[in-house]
Amino acid sequence: MSQLSISSYAIPFRVPGSQNDRRLLHYFCVQGSNDISGFLTSDFWSQTVLQESHQDQVIRQALVAMSSLHLNYITSNSEEGLVRNVDTLTQYGKALRAVRRRLGQPTDATLKTVLICCIIFYCCESALGDRDAALQHLSNGLKLLMSAQQEQTGKILESDDMKKLSAIFERLDMQASFFEDDRSPLLIFPPWKLDETGRSPLSPEEPFTRLEDAQESLIRLQAWLYHFVNENAHLHNEPKESLSSLLLQEREALLQGYTAWGKALDDFWVEAQHDDQNLYGYRTLLVQFHVCRMILESKFPRNDDIFGVSPNPSGEMILDLAESLLQHTTEKNASPNATGSPRRNFSLETGIVAPVFGLALKSSDEAIVTRAARMLASSQRREGLYDAQVMAQIITQLKAFREEGVLCERALNNKGAGIQALEYHIPDEYFGGGVDKLIASMSLY
Repeated sequence: MSQLSISSYAIPFRVPGSQNDRRLLHYFCVQGSNDISGFLTSDFWSQTVLQESHQDQVIRQALVAMSSLHLNYITSNSEEGLVRNVDTLTQYGKALRAVRRRLGQPTDATLKTVLICCIIFYCCESALGDRDAALQHLSNGLKLLMSAQQEQTGKILESDDMKKLSAIFERLDMQASFFEDDRSPLLIFPPWKLDETGRSPLSPEEPFTRLEDAQESLIRLQAWLYHFVNENAHLHNEPKESLSSLLLQEREALLQGYTAWGKALDDFWVEAQHDDQNLYGYRTLLVQFHVCRMILESKFPRNDDIFGVSPNPSGEMILDLAESLLQHTTEKNASPNATGSPRRNFSLETGIVAPVFGLALKSSDEAIVTRAARMLASSQRREGLYDAQVMAQIITQLKAFREEGVLCERALNNKGAGIQALEYHIPDEYFGGGVDKLIASMSLY
């Protein structure tokens, strides 16, 4: 804990336990919660977790362990340094055992306690680089949440805290599905049929009043897009005449949903006063929105004008937005208010690493690919399951495969500028498993 020099604590309540625990909770209050929530503010991290830790010793132990892991992550140069920190891992082990004991003696508050701890443990394992363990904690939490939703456990699911918990599980559910290509989102099964007015079912019904509202709406659109693309992947190369009217109607409904979302976000931004933090959240959502919209526009029927053009102004615009966010992070790390001179950054929430990586995989514009790889490699950033430097290494390896003339079977069945994209140079034995399989196959972890 030498990184912390504290003259007064920022904790909004008295905390039982050791001085070390109070130092770590102070760190969470002044920096950790903001870093973990990423570029978008989150009531869950800024309020819910802290309030619940005041009332529940099990959550407090888990929060102390996560704060210790986060502090050690940002101030060490590698996972090896993190793993060697015996005190941190001891605290984490105590937190895991405390949750097991709580499960053995359940109370009315056990559901919320365990769900919060599943999120915290997902965060801990992601910081440690153990993706399998992180995904297991997420799976445990999702099963518990879905079981409670099916049983309609009293009024607890209608509470504001449980709604916040459900929202963060939806985000992590999508993060895991983008990471594991053969995994489908479990919490969101959006209906796609147009309503009687011809509107898309996921078009925002009311103007956004907070960025969190826009984020929740975008997550649902992402889940719908994911299901749509996966269910119709076998039709990737079919001409429009061969596609069913049902598929084309769903595609149109999705496009309507994204168009309506973009307008709602623009209206929100124009009509309200915003601080710098809102600006960074707004830009993050734009990065995610534009990449997802490009993916949709490039499919069913296949359209190489979206990712296959060079130069690609849309891709450059996305990278400009992402670069401004990384520049903000660099400036924040250099601030005298930053704890312990951060060497790396860790956020649990999906920000810009995954969309920038996806853009690099799909783009035929070499300037886009090179710039994206450079940004990822230099960012020293991890967002949940996505480590920016590992993503940059995957891009470098795929570029080497392309130079060697490696083409996957899908590329051999295609023609046109699109096959310059790195996604067409993933060897067949790696293909179809998602980023998790690429990392394992390339021995990057």
